[in-house]
Amino acid sequence: MLKAWSEEKDVNSEQRRYYDALWARSKVVEPSSWAMWHTIRLYAARKTHFLEIGAGNRPRIPIAGSYFVDLSPRAMETLRQRDGRCLAGSAEALPFPDESFDLICAFEIVEHVPDDRAVLEETSRVLKTGERFIFSVPLHMEYWSNYDELAGHVRRYDPVVLESLLDEHGLQIEKYNITFSPRNPYCRNAGAYLASKFWRLGVALEEGVALPIYTWIDRRRGIQWEQGRFPEDARRANNVIIVCRKGKA
Repeated sequence: MLKAWSEEKDVNSEQRRYYDALWARSKVVEPSSWAMWHTIRLYAARKTHFLEIGAGNRPRIPIAGSYFVDLSPRAMETLRQRDGRCLAGSAEALPFPDESFDLICAFEIVEHVPDDRAVLEETSRVLKTGERFIFSVPLHMEYWSNYDELAGHVRRYDPVVLESLLDEHGLQIEKYNITFSPRNPYCRNAGAYLASKFWRLGVALEEGVALPIYTWIDRRRGIQWEQGRFPEDARRANNVIIVCRKGKA
């Protein structure tokens, strides 16, 4: 039986080492490579002020002229070379005035932050009224595995709680896409264990094998948006992408 990964390693230091190595060795994935690009382009049309939180080297919004906030100086330098407006900082204290942005994205970020309420409060604060926040998070603590620890997740979300949190911060769900990734805990735990032991190999495999396969599948599958039945539709899902609209205060 695999020992819990966090019992053997300082998870935070391992995460930093892994992501620093990944961003240092990886190229920027073009936003148009993702299936999400079609949705992003729709909401970005005739707008000018965009922000992505925690994009790393895998941004979904247009790079040149857009704003990026990340904890990784390596990732920020890479996007800065592509004319991104980059700031090293935290999602819990965004360095922008109120109502600054027409579109904000945060893919696989909110679950990493201890104070997720602060993230949503800050996102709502700097988002213009009537505009969109697009983000993704993993669902259901019953699917928790050592992979979540390795990735630096603090939580997985209950769909009912997630909807309540969004409502609390004036963010109304417009549509969503739910996905069903492998749930076998032994496979996920084994992958996390191997990545923790051989992190350089993990970086090479993610960049050279996993990422090309994932982006190809992502484009082939596309995004199938649903409306009106969240959180019921997400009862057995592993992950969700949500488009929210900021309502009037």
